[in-house]
Amino acid sequence: EIDIMERLSHDKLIYQTVHSRYTQTDSLRVNPPASSIVGMNPDTYNVYALEKYPDSLVFYVNGTRTKNYPRITTSQEGQFPFADQEFYLLLDMQLGGSWVGAVNPAELPVEMYIDWVRYYEPKKN
Repeated sequence: EIDIMERLSHDKLIYQTVHSRYTQTDSLRVNPPASSIVGMNPDTYNVYALEKYPDSLVFYVNGTRTKNYPRITTSQEGQFPFADQEFYLLLDMQLGGSWVGAVNPAELPVEMYIDWVRYYEPKKN
């Protein structure tokens, strides 16, 4: 799983995270860092991007590089399963649950506006 953008409730920040056997099952989230927290302005449209390479994932917010998750040399399996797999694109905003906490009814309704979504693949030679 590659989380390009996860926003919790009304936070003014987002999480960019990679999930794999290495980061989840083996709990190896530090080398390299599996997650980063990035500030954002919830009152305007933001542009989130991911560039997927054979040896790294590079994340962006509003044109600024915010995270790099590289393939590293390790004896642990599953550190970088991202190069040769297809993924689904999910767009969501989380309310409630064990990570976010209880939903405050006074904060409802909550909306997330999406202006556009684009997916690119590099040209093959």
